[in-house]
Amino acid sequence: MHFVKPISCWCFLSGPFFLAALVTCLNACKPVVVDDTAYLAFARHIADDPLDPYGFDLFWYREPEPAMTILAPPVLPYWLALGVRLFGDDIIFLKLWLFPILGFLAWALEGLLRRFARGTERVMLPLIMLSPIVLPTVNLMLDIPALALGLASLRFLMSACDRQSAKLAIVAGVLAALAMQTKYTMLLVPPVLLWYAVTQRRIRFGVGCVLVAMLGFALWEFVIAQQHGQSHFLYHIQDQQQDWSGKLKAKLELTAPLVGHLGLLAFGSSLFACRALGVPRRVIIAFAFLWLLGVSLVATLPYHDSVLIRNARTGREKLTVHATAWRTAGTFTLVVATGCACVLLVRRKPRLSLRWNWDSLFVVGWVVLEVLGYYVLTPFPAGRRVLGVGIALTMLAARTMSRVVRARPDRRPPSWMLPLCIGIGLGFATLDTFEASVEKSLALQAARAVKERDAGSTVWFAGHWGFQHYCERAGMNPAIEGITIVEPGDYLVWPLAPDAKGFYRPDTVHLPAAPPADVADLLVLFEWDDWLSAQSIPNFYGGTEPITGRDHPRLVVGVYRVTRPWRVGESHAPGKQPGLDLLRGRFPNEE
Repeated sequence: MHFVKPISCWCFLSGPFFLAALVTCLNACKPVVVDDTAYLAFARHIADDPLDPYGFDLFWYREPEPAMTILAPPVLPYWLALGVRLFGDDIIFLKLWLFPILGFLAWALEGLLRRFARGTERVMLPLIMLSPIVLPTVNLMLDIPALALGLASLRFLMSACDRQSAKLAIVAGVLAALAMQTKYTMLLVPPVLLWYAVTQRRIRFGVGCVLVAMLGFALWEFVIAQQHGQSHFLYHIQDQQQDWSGKLKAKLELTAPLVGHLGLLAFGSSLFACRALGVPRRVIIAFAFLWLLGVSLVATLPYHDSVLIRNARTGREKLTVHATAWRTAGTFTLVVATGCACVLLVRRKPRLSLRWNWDSLFVVGWVVLEVLGYYVLTPFPAGRRVLGVGIALTMLAARTMSRVVRARPDRRPPSWMLPLCIGIGLGFATLDTFEASVEKSLALQAARAVKERDAGSTVWFAGHWGFQHYCERAGMNPAIEGITIVEPGDYLVWPLAPDAKGFYRPDTVHLPAAPPADVADLLVLFEWDDWLSAQSIPNFYGGTEPITGRDHPRLVVGVYRVTRPWRVGESHAPGKQPGLDLLRGRFPNEE
């Protein structure tokens, strides 16, 4: 049974390696964004000194920090370091170097779909690979490589249990260890592997696989502890410790981000599952229309116009259009998932009873484990923390469709659903690529402006994430608050915010104060603004909703020429900062 007619052309276009190649090429078009900058620094260092991955300092936020303090497990940095040795420090080639990882991901997903939702592969594999779960989240970051290794580990364990092969179980354990050493949130992989072994009554293979995984994980941490005096993993676990009451409160506050991000990541698969649950086509069309309407409002309304309810005492917003839209969609997704679980596990006729299908029980349990793991392993809300939950929910939806449509062909999903769901992924990826290009463009414009005036001058910059990467590539030096002393004739490249609430860009987070008027002259101001209100950076990478509106330009960067010695961060003339004064009064909600 297939959901689409399996003509040869479609089979080719929906094949795992074609999809992996497509995602790789689209990712190669995207500038460096967010934590890419840190992993590139690790890769360059490891390429020069592969036996000492944490033996250097990295400028991060405001000052150089020991690499051990930056959360960067070794697998992806070593893979990128090999790419640096082969191709040099070229972003496009390094992103193309990720193709084997994406091919591994697509291969693993195809195997899981064939096992748990046979007949849906040609529809659900393109949906996943081109959805917001994968397409916009590849970058040069840890999440997709970790997900690829974790899912491949599960596929190998499936083969080990089917063939009763200890060798395949060992391979699965090695891949699980690599997944955990790619991103520590993959510590959830061993419980999922054990749960699969339990549901297949192959417990010894699951236990052996997990023992290999934990041994491999611990072995690397032992090596690092011998070299640096402490395990990288234990260092960051200690960094997250807090009292139990505070920890419980922080974990409960992760519920709203979970629901909000699922409103983007898993909405498409939920639409497919609705038809299998018997929801009328007109109702599904209405759901899709309301979602598109909500997203359109989020994309076009300025943030101050999106506020629905304010706190009467503080004046701060309590409810906004973007929060309502994403959380409503996320709630819809979770309700549909609950319906899918009931269809798979509960038999209504001739009397209400449990349906003991072990594969269905595994998929439902996988969703539960991913949700529990999200609460346990998530240090702060972000879309990338929900990717595992999104994959499990999509697998649940696919299995429900496979089981129901096999008996009820009239419940096939309509043909327009797949283009809509792929369009959601492509649309979000386009927005995120556009957002990333802002930092690159303004950093390069500032570098050209300085070069045209004085090509041999010393240039200092403040900023973070992608902006930091492109400033460093242009030959600028990081300005360290309280330490760096700039001399007359030096230039400063500084992102600006009009007030404390002005920007939600990474470039204005943890920045030293802009240079005062008595130490620097503003030469030029670069401003990026456009009609589109929607922004994904930093919301998707560290926020409660994937996309929000904005009230200010996406980014403003000032280029200054220093007229007297200045220690970065000191203010000689409070309240008088060139460039900053030009921005005041132009934006709503200023204090």
